[in-house]
Amino acid sequence: MRSSILKFFLVCSTAFAGIAAAQSFSGRVTSSFYAYERADSIDQTSLHARGYQGFQFDYRTKNVLVHMFGQINSDFNTTLTGDGVLRMYNVYLQWRNIANRIDLKLGRQPVFGGINSGTFDGLQVRATIKKWLKLRAFGGGLLPASQEMKLTDDIDQNFLLGGQLSYLPGDELQINASYNLKRQNRPGYNTRRADEYGTVYTTFIEPRQQEYQLVSLDGYWTAKKDITLYTRHDFDLNHKNLTRSEINFNARLNEKFSLTGSYLFRSPLLPTNSIFSVFNIANNSEVEGGVNYRLNTTTSFYLNSAAIFYQSDQSLRMTVGMVRGNNSVQYFLRRGYAGVMDGVNLSSYYPMMDGKILPNLLVSWAKYKIDATDAESVNLFSGGLGITYKPRRSVSISSQFFLLHNKYYNNDYRFVVRLQYWFFVRQS
Repeated sequence: MRSSILKFFLVCSTAFAGIAAAQSFSGRVTSSFYAYERADSIDQTSLHARGYQGFQFDYRTKNVLVHMFGQINSDFNTTLTGDGVLRMYNVYLQWRNIANRIDLKLGRQPVFGGINSGTFDGLQVRATIKKWLKLRAFGGGLLPASQEMKLTDDIDQNFLLGGQLSYLPGDELQINASYNLKRQNRPGYNTRRADEYGTVYTTFIEPRQQEYQLVSLDGYWTAKKDITLYTRHDFDLNHKNLTRSEINFNARLNEKFSLTGSYLFRSPLLPTNSIFSVFNIANNSEVEGGVNYRLNTTTSFYLNSAAIFYQSDQSLRMTVGMVRGNNSVQYFLRRGYAGVMDGVNLSSYYPMMDGKILPNLLVSWAKYKIDATDAESVNLFSGGLGITYKPRRSVSISSQFFLLHNKYYNNDYRFVVRLQYWFFVRQS
C-alpha cells in the first residue's frame, strides 16, 4: 500500500513537471513518542508507550498542487486495534485557475464552510461565476473507519455531497448559502445479550442507516474594520426544524477597549432513523459578552461571561484573565446545571538564545462539585513542564511532561517527545 501511494505521488510529480517553469517540493516529517498509564478497570492499569510517524508533502507548480498528509502509529507494549495501519488523512490533486475561473480538487480532501464540514474521497469544484458570485460543489465517498488509502464499500450508502453559493457585493459583506447531505451505513456486528431469564446469547446488531440533510445561511459584515458581525442559521430538512442559530459581533471602541458579544441557539442534531428521536428534545440557548482592555503592546486584560438557558435550568460561566507577553493568568468559574467549579490557569513561555530554546510551564488548579448539593468539593491539579529546542529553522525538538492528580486519579503521568523536520526545494 505504501509503495503504491509513493508511486502515485511520483507519477503526479513527473506528469506536471513540465507545466510550469517554477516548481517546488516541500514537506514536514514528524516523529513522536507518547507514554502514559491507562486505567483499564477500577483496580487495574496498563502502561502504554506509543510511537507516531507523521508526514506532509506538497508538490507545486504555478497551477498544480499535489498534497499528501498521513500518519502511522504503533504501541510498543501491547498491540491495539489499528496499529501499523497507514492512515491517509489527505491525498489530493488540485488544479487551480482553469480559464481564470475554476479550481478542481480530486482525491481525499477536507471541506469546510457554512454547514459543510468533513473529509471525503471525491471531487470538489470551485467556480467564479462573476466577481461578486462564487460557487463550490463537492461529492464523494466517506472514508473507511481505518482511514486507509482505499475507497469505502457501498459508496451509494456512504457518501457526502453538497455545495455553497457565495454573494460578495463588496469587501465589507459576504453572504453564503450552503447545502449538505451525508449518508452513512455502519457495518453490523455480533454481541452478547441476556434474555429475561438471564440466559446469555449471541445476536447480530444491524445499525440503521443514518442521514443528515441540512441547509444553512451565514454572513459576514465589517464596518470600517471597527465592527465585525457574523451570523449563521442551520435548518434540518429531514426533521424540519431549526438546529442552530447564532449571532456574533466584535466592536473596537478605541485603541484600548473592544467588546464582544454572541447569542447561540442549539437544538440536538439527530440523523434520520435515530432511536433518540422518540424522546422529547430539549433546546438550549446561550448569551455571552466580553470586554478586552489593551494596556500596551505586551499587556492586556479580558473578561468574558455567559449564561446558558436550558428547559428547566440554567448555567453561568465567567473567565477573567491577563496576558503579558508570553505569560498569562486566568481565573474561571462555573455555576448551575453543569455543576460548580472554580479554578486558576497559569502559563509561561520564556524564549532563550534568540528563540532557539523555549521552556514552558503550565499549571491548573480547580475545585469542583458535580452537583451543587454535594457536601464536599473535589480538588483537581494538573500541570505541564516542557521545552522546545530549534537548532536550526528546519529542525525542532520538543518534549512535554504532564501530571494530573485528584481523589479518583491518584497520579496520572504522561510524557511526549517530538522531532519535526521541515524542508523546501525550489527549481526554476
